[in-house]
Amino acid sequence: MASTLLYIRHMVCVKCILVVREQARGARAGAAPGGAGEVELRDDATTIDWTRLRQCLEAEGFEILDQLSPQQRLVAQIKEIITHLLATEPATLRSGHFSRQLSERLQRRFAYLSDVFSATEGLSLEQYVIRQRVEAARRLLREGTLPVGRVARELGYSNLGHLSRQFQRETGTSPTEYRLQCASGAQTA
Repeated sequence: MASTLLYIRHMVCVKCILVVREQARGARAGAAPGGAGEVELRDDATTIDWTRLRQCLEAEGFEILDQLSPQQRLVAQIKEIITHLLATEPATLRSGHFSRQLSERLQRRFAYLSDVFSATEGLSLEQYVIRQRVEAARRLLREGTLPVGRVARELGYSNLGHLSRQFQRETGTSPTEYRLQCASGAQTA
């Protein structure tokens, strides 16, 4: 019996895999996790209730990526891995660690992954990672519960200066100024 490999957007953690597996079972499809953002359906594709599977997955916040080219699927997998690492192991997003992690998880040379990402997204993989880290910093700073230095550590920065330089470059303001702007905006609203 032939199996079908699906690429699922937003499938980044163990809980996600369990939810996708359960939804697949509801659509009469046995599923096994593949690589990052992948699930293998063990049943014949003609016996699967595809409409129900799509609806169930979308209701849980997932999306089947069947309309994407192989390069776009690879970029989606890269983004899923970055999201997962940022949430669980932010220190691995430092350049030396990240390239090794990404290569190991996707079983491809980092140079190839970087080239595909740049060609598809129009920005470098490094710039994308920086933007994701800065966006995460913005969320934490808006919450206002952690000191700025702790925000830097939480996101895997080696020091506050590194976060500050990247934050300033991306947003035009320092993390401290950003927090103050958020606080004053919240008070006047």
